[in-house]
Amino acid sequence: MLGRLASCYQQRAPTATMAAMGVAGVLLGKRRSRRHLQLRCSHHAAGYHGDGGGGKSRSLDSTNGCSENIPRAKPFSSANLTDRCKILQNTKTSRQHLTPELALHLITEECTIYHQPIDEDFCFAAEPFWGFFWPGGQALTRFILDNKQLFDGKSVLDVGSGCGASSIAALKSGAKHVTANDIDPVALQATLLNTELNVVGAPDSIVGQHCLRLELDQTNQIGTGCDRYDVILLGDLFYDAEIADVLIPWLSRLSRHGKKDIYIGDPGRHGLTETRLRNMIHQARYELPPNVCLENNGFSHASVWKFVEDA
Repeated sequence: MLGRLASCYQQRAPTATMAAMGVAGVLLGKRRSRRHLQLRCSHHAAGYHGDGGGGKSRSLDSTNGCSENIPRAKPFSSANLTDRCKILQNTKTSRQHLTPELALHLITEECTIYHQPIDEDFCFAAEPFWGFFWPGGQALTRFILDNKQLFDGKSVLDVGSGCGASSIAALKSGAKHVTANDIDPVALQATLLNTELNVVGAPDSIVGQHCLRLELDQTNQIGTGCDRYDVILLGDLFYDAEIADVLIPWLSRLSRHGKKDIYIGDPGRHGLTETRLRNMIHQARYELPPNVCLENNGFSHASVWKFVEDA
């Protein structure tokens, strides 16, 4: 069923068709459409560069990893128990991906929600993109775990963090501070749960040395200066030309003026044209597991690039 539904991955399905699809089919067809809509709205909003749009920044540690060059953020007070319970009820723990050393709460074919339509009775307010470990994120997470020296001691921003796998990999690679950034608050709760699954010292709670270096951020970071960070991660964000036209100028500014290390994971979607790839240096290419190929419209490989202004 998923293989058939995945054929709509790069096109927007008609409304009637979407209503009849299970969650997997709709998400594979729309691929962050709500994310894209909110980005465009925020881009034209007065609060785009600040917190005026209602976004929240939550830190699990009031010292933010004891780093002098990271401003103090409001401490994270409590997890959202309602969202956490819904995530646990509607996901399975999976290692069927490029980074089997990480266990992740994902929406798999064994989950009832996987086959349910997204309608007014759907259990989550927004499409649960965080419930799928997308191929670009898998490649990026694999790259981080295989190249820990690039992230050790760095301050890392994971834009569109989804399930949080790349953020977790950065923590496990010795990053001094990691911000998991996603406009969906449920994605941030999923990141918390996945961190608890994988980080030594935090088996059942948000307590632990690794978690003290993790910040959850719901603001729209695209377009900001990202002064706090050494490394920027983007997995699966180049999903079409329109978002690419927003991302490329922003990344160019960060690379040129901010001297950021910027890593992009993607299986080769429409947003990564030959012209845009001129700003990127290829770092690694990974063969996707068969189940991931099936779930992602037949993509067989995913790559990681480093964005460089004058590549």
